[in-house]
Amino acid sequence: MPLSFFWGEEDFLIEKEINKMKKEILNDDINELNYKTVDNPDFATLIFLLRSQSMLFSECIYNIKMNRYFLETGKKITLDEKQIEEVIASIPLISDKIHIIFNCPVPRGENKKPDSRKKLYKAIQKTAVIKEFPAFKAYEEYKILPVLKTMLKDYNLKATDLILQEIIRKTGPYFRDLHSVLDKISLYIYPDTQITKEAIDNIYPVGQNIFSLLDLILEKNYSKTMFEISKMLQNSHYLELLAFLQAGFTRILSSKIYSKNMTTFEIARKTGQNEYAVKKALEKTAHIKVEELVKLKQNLTNAEFEIKTGAKEPMTALLEGFIK
Repeated sequence: MPLSFFWGEEDFLIEKEINKMKKEILNDDINELNYKTVDNPDFATLIFLLRSQSMLFSECIYNIKMNRYFLETGKKITLDEKQIEEVIASIPLISDKIHIIFNCPVPRGENKKPDSRKKLYKAIQKTAVIKEFPAFKAYEEYKILPVLKTMLKDYNLKATDLILQEIIRKTGPYFRDLHSVLDKISLYIYPDTQITKEAIDNIYPVGQNIFSLLDLILEKNYSKTMFEISKMLQNSHYLELLAFLQAGFTRILSSKIYSKNMTTFEIARKTGQNEYAVKKALEKTAHIKVEELVKLKQNLTNAEFEIKTGAKEPMTALLEGFIK
């Protein structure tokens, strides 16, 4: 009996798994007769779908969103005892030609999971293929990399682990965002297939290049720093740039302080970064004292105040803040 239960925060991977099933079962010959998507159906519709038969003996897939049945939400669907028993009784009778997917996406960051105490869930658990699709944290790079490598194959792209780590660091841990970036990269480098650092630098918006700007400041390469800032200010407001700088130095300073008593993995988990970013930050600040970083952040705060109050022009205030 073909019954699946997919749940988790990584909705992009759930969609990817469903698309894989569509390709394998329906051979990409998808139409309104052999594939249906239903959003939290009422009891009558749910029973109808479970008991339906395929037309002309062909196979069908019903993708049934069930988050309001199994998650504790404000708009949850509750069945009475008789209805639950009727749904449970219908499960063993599902046609071999009908593939039922109970799709239970979880809102990001809410740490919810299907209520396993429910009688209906226990009945499904006995017969269904259950797969969880968790959203990884930024510091769980070792879990993100293998999935990202499989995504590369979809685009016929190649990249070293270092390049992939750079993409994760700049994009974040969510696979929908990573998929979007790979799509942009494939168009940018076409007909080439090897992803280079130059390609990454060119496809990211100004804010994403803040990491290289932070490196220049830490290296005290002020002439190049101001050149890069002037380029960024052509396309970005100075308040946006200041926000990125403040956030970047906060992460670097936190990593430096925590490194006295924590491993890079522990720092990553505590600060919400990936471990690669923490390691690189500690490498770049190995010969820089905490006091210097604190002073630099204070100077940046002062520069922000001077710019907002109109006391100084953005370029002047930032330059003086860096070299004080």
